Amino acid sequence: MVRLDELEPVRAAAGSAPPGRGGVQIVREHDEPLDGTTRTHQFGGVRVALVKGSGPAELIRPNRQIDTRTAGCLRVVRPMTGEVWVFQDGRHGTVRAPQLVCFDSTRPYKVVMPENFRLVDVMVTHRLVGLTAPEAEPLTARPWSGAEGLAALLSSLLEGLGRHGSQVETAVDLLGGSVVGLTAALFAERMREVAEDPQIARQTLMLHIQAHVRERLAEPDLSPASIAREHHVSLRYLQKIFQEHGISPARWIRDERLARCRTELADPALDHLPVALIGERAGLYGASHFSRQFRDRYGTTPTEYRRERAS
Repeated sequence: MVRLDELEPVRAAAGSAPPGRGGVQIVREHDEPLDGTTRTHQFGGVRVALVKGSGPAELIRPNRQIDTRTAGCLRVVRPMTGEVWVFQDGRHGTVRAPQLVCFDSTRPYKVVMPENFRLVDVMVTHRLVGLTAPEAEPLTARPWSGAEGLAALLSSLLEGLGRHGSQVETAVDLLGGSVVGLTAALFAERMREVAEDPQIARQTLMLHIQAHVRERLAEPDLSPASIAREHHVSLRYLQKIFQEHGISPARWIRDERLARCRTELADPALDHLPVALIGERAGLYGASHFSRQFRDRYGTTPTEYRRERAS
């Protein structure tokens, strides 16, 4: 396997102009934006960047730049115009619209735009899609069709953000949930395709369950028993697959609800919403109950957390 820090930058064709903006961008931070980013939308733990640039251009993250002490992210790229090449984990994926491709910031990679381009770059934490970095390795640098199934739904949503992103500021929380849900479901679908293995099957089920839960956090009757029924497994088996991740289903649901509340409390655009309503939007009903659980998890009450952020 060729090491990415040994790869030579892609050169322009003979007689062509040198790459714009320096041509080569060395990535030092896990979520460093591409040169040419024109607009960014933050949806909780998801960031969507709209990028326009002149090719040939390269994004390179060599091994020497990776800090294993900080959490990384998965990045999904959807070209609008032009072509994108992704090199990672010994593979090379080439995509054009409406295709998608992903890479992982925790390992060396190289992304090449050989011509003028416009693209949408989605950055999502591993936790949000229920995958660790090693578990995501089989999915990187593999083109996804974008013309059918879940890939087509995500591709169409990202194309819409690329074309109309400046007009959807009032719907960012809704769109963020859609991006996360579709991305998680797509990863689960792709994992099922790349390997037939009991462990992969359990991981795929886990991803579907997590996507299901995140879409229904506001429902007060969401419970491990209802989740097991919805996915046609026993409650005991549901508990077993969560135990493989070191947590119980009930604890995971609670942590997801609290994490969503903390994200919304940290968002100045949602300051007009009462704290109790923030809790209800994530299925935590009763102001005192919500406040107590939030304090137990984060060491401060929701009201204090919002006040500290504002100050």
